[in-house]
Parts: sequence; structure tokens; C-alpha cells
Amino acid sequence: MRFLALSSGGAIPPPGSGGGKRGATDFSGSRSGAVTFKGAAPSTGASQAPAIFKAAYTCAGLGVVGDVLAQTITRNAAKKAGLASGAGDAKKKSSAKSAAGDSPAPAYDLVRTARQMAYNFAFYGPAQHFWYAALAAKFPTAAGASLAANLPPFAWKVFLNQAVLGPVVVATFFGWSMALTGRAKEYPAKMQNDAFPALKRGWAFWVPAASVNFALVPLKAQVLYMSCCSIVWNYILSTAAAGGSRGKAPGK
Repeated sequence: MRFLALSSGGAIPPPGSGGGKRGATDFSGSRSGAVTFKGAAPSTGASQAPAIFKAAYTCAGLGVVGDVLAQTITRNAAKKAGLASGAGDAKKKSSAKSAAGDSPAPAYDLVRTARQMAYNFAFYGPAQHFWYAALAAKFPTAAGASLAANLPPFAWKVFLNQAVLGPVVVATFFGWSMALTGRAKEYPAKMQNDAFPALKRGWAFWVPAASVNFALVPLKAQVLYMSCCSIVWNYILSTAAAGGSRGKAPGK
């Protein structure tokens, strides 16, 4: 679960600082606008604005990729199902294939793609920027330390990513989609029917992906890494929001 994004949206430690601890370096600014932490809250205001904006637009772009991928897979599956439903004798099969080939494929739902892009830009990208910085500050790991030494903070990061961020993203994205499609009254039923299936598919993907992220990826690249992975998560969200639990996704 995350899903989506972005850029060097995490903190970027200055060279030689932090005593070898990832996510526990001195608090300072960088040329990219990102910040680092050492027991201090992240700065607010203009100093983080470039990094937040970069996180937002990168996540939005990846959301577009994920939704287009979801629509493409759904269209292709529907086309194959249409051909299969026309199966019979050889003559009927040939007729069905010809008819299917002559009929144009359904148009892409550009409004749906725009909804996903807007959600990622307005909420998901900026949220990831602060989320991963907060996790790194709260649960720092020591570079080069033994697995046993880093296991507790590592385990907390993976657990919180799935137990907190995943459900928040599913709940807010479903609410965003239902509100913008005029189906806000259906939101409780949507959550009841489709939230947990979407989360299960997300967990199957994100637990290993998040493990790699927190164990191997430097803090400054964590949001970028998770955002690239979030193409799959965006696919899961898109199919879940559009078609419910019927839309099978690879297993955020």
C-alpha cells in the first residue's frame, strides 16, 4: 500500500552528516528544497515547496500511467471476452471475430484519468513526501549496521506503511472518485464491498516492495522508488474504484 510517486521527495542529507544514520541527520536545507532531520520537526513554508510540488506532479504523472494501464488491460480483456462469447462452430467463430474486429474499441475515459491525476497531485504525492520523511525521522536506521540492529525500525516502517497509509489512500481515493462521479451516497457500500479486497491486493504487492524500499533505498530516493512502484498500486486503485472487486489486479 503507496501507491503512489515522486521525486527526491524525502530528506537529502548533506555529505558527511548524520553519523551514518539514515533519516537521522542534522536538520538543514538543500538545493532541491528538501530537508533533513535530527530529532527536529521538518521545516514549513517556502523551504519545502519545491520538493512538495515535485512530489505532487510526479505522482500525478504516474497516476496517469497507472490509470491508462488499467483501462488498456480492461479494454483488452473485454475484447477477448467478447470474442470468446461468440464461440460456436467454425462459421460462428469467424463471424464473431469479424464483427469484433470491425467494431471500434471503447474510447478511453479521459475524465476518469483526470480524476486519478488530480487526486495524486492534490493529496497522494504531497502526503507521501511528508509520510516518508516522518518515518525516517521517527525510525532511523544505521547504514552498515547488522540486520538485527536495524530490524525494529525497519519492521515498524513496513507495518505502518501498510496499516496506516494504505487504508488512508483507499478510503480517500474511493471518496474522491465517488464524490466526483455524483455517487457519494454509495460510498459506505463501496467501502464495505471493495476496500478490503483492494487492500489485500495492495498488501501482496507493497509488503515486498516496501521491504526493499526501507532496507535498501536511500532516504532521498525512497519517494521516487515507491512512486515508480505505485504504477501497479494506481492500477489496483483505478480498477477497484471503477469496477469494484470484479476488477482483478496483480497482487499496495
